[in-house]
Amino acid sequence: MKILIERIGGVLRHPLSISLAFLALLQALHYFDTRWRFVPFLAVVTLAIAAFFFLLSRRPSFSLWAAGTMVLLIAAMSEVKFRLKGFSLHVFDFAFTGLDRSALSFLVGSYFHVLIAGVAALVAAIVFLVVAFRSDRRSGRSFGVRAGLLLVMAVGVVVLYPDKKDEPDYVHYISGYDASSFFVSIGDLEFPLGRIVLADRLENVEAKGSLRDDISCGAAGNPDLFVVLSESQTSPTYFPQVNVPQWMSASFQSQDGHVHPLQVETFGGGTWVTNFSVMTGLSGADFGWQSPYVTQILEGRVKTSLPSLLARCGYRTVAVMPMQASFVNEGPFLRSIGFQEIVDFDVMKPQSHFVRDSFYFDAVERIVREHRETDRRPLFIAMQTLFPHGPYDMSLVPKDTLPEKAFAADAEANEYLRRVALAKQDLQDFRRKRQQAPGPNGTVVLDFGDHQAVATKDYLLADAPAGNVFADLRSLAYKTYYSVYAYGRDIDMRPFAKPLDVGFLSASLIEAAGLPTSPTFEALARLRDACDGHYHTCADRTLVDQHLRQRQDAGLLDLD
Repeated sequence: MKILIERIGGVLRHPLSISLAFLALLQALHYFDTRWRFVPFLAVVTLAIAAFFFLLSRRPSFSLWAAGTMVLLIAAMSEVKFRLKGFSLHVFDFAFTGLDRSALSFLVGSYFHVLIAGVAALVAAIVFLVVAFRSDRRSGRSFGVRAGLLLVMAVGVVVLYPDKKDEPDYVHYISGYDASSFFVSIGDLEFPLGRIVLADRLENVEAKGSLRDDISCGAAGNPDLFVVLSESQTSPTYFPQVNVPQWMSASFQSQDGHVHPLQVETFGGGTWVTNFSVMTGLSGADFGWQSPYVTQILEGRVKTSLPSLLARCGYRTVAVMPMQASFVNEGPFLRSIGFQEIVDFDVMKPQSHFVRDSFYFDAVERIVREHRETDRRPLFIAMQTLFPHGPYDMSLVPKDTLPEKAFAADAEANEYLRRVALAKQDLQDFRRKRQQAPGPNGTVVLDFGDHQAVATKDYLLADAPAGNVFADLRSLAYKTYYSVYAYGRDIDMRPFAKPLDVGFLSASLIEAAGLPTSPTFEALARLRDACDGHYHTCADRTLVDQHLRQRQDAGLLDLD
């Protein structure tokens, strides 16, 4: 064994081996980052890490191999995260997701095969580096020389750190630049660490006008309201490559017979970011790279929202979520914006996360039945579904429930669409029950797609124009839908006449259904009209910043 290790060490120490491996690393980094622009930065980062290892170990070839292996593993982790969740690896993930037991439990349960592959890669890397360490020879370079080398490499990292002034700071993480994202994200850190980046943007904005913390509850007899988050769903008509039944395409329509486009700000994952925007009337993208962490950083900071408005007007407000309430801190955040009750995974106790959506609709039915027997208040339930969520490498739709007809040539896309078909059947059953029993003051049902699924990503890219489709929040990658139905109640569909950004959805719903309102939501409706339905990407961005500053000045949005 000693002879074998020595022979391997001779190969690993040879300048030709190191040179070829470094060139291969650069190619791999280009693959993971999709462009050459940041590869010089990554090369210097690798050398800086190698210099750090050399400072500690005094083993030069081991240090180079260890640094290259580390950078490659981080790039692979980032690639996996982007493919699953639409957001590349950020240093904050180790603090937020890494310490979130419910998030880790869900990821392990849903993507166990990915975990096994990751553990296998890590074990192989450790074995390789142990051999590289034992077979290398200590250098005679002094501590001062080794420290000086590290200093030079560190200066190189700072000099080559990417200048992102020509693009919003979140673009790097939604664009699939997976090799560089983690190292670039270190430069995002500001002190104190809890500082919210939107505060910097609004610091010099002059608020023209003001908002009041008033409410207008309207006449007696407010309707029950059900807002359904349809997990990973968008209209299949956006993808000509798929072939779904006519009834399934029609199930995305509103009561006016139209499919209403909704522009969200996350792809493949990040459900909570879309839900955040619907409930608060804020754009997640306005928080830049902090967008995936809004439910953590903004708990207790948003003073005006759809649930808080309805609660102040006498509604019972309930959030039904298929995850544990602690998942990405969404439960505590929802409580902080006005939900009086949280019905989560632990309360409902499904057998797994892969149950049909009918399970969650049945839970809502029990709440409705109990409420109407014992409580005279109007009811607001915001519920999330889960059945169409990935992974898609296992069949969840029984053949006797849905005929085995191919909706798409790709196996995973087909499985995804079959789950959506079943989810739409469950939603339609729920709507029928609301129609049959609308309650004394009628019922309004809104459902919306939180983001597109990774299963149709190849179809998206096949028809995408030149450039990175994920870097443009106005691209098809961020297009979902919403539908609105009213039972025993009139609704004005004019506020839904144009495509909407997700931050305007609740204000439009309030206006269309004649729900309780406030100066904040009235201002959002005016902003929607002035910006042609665009929020974060409004052509006159000054209008958006002034609105946000008004909310901040009125104490309705705490960014300090």
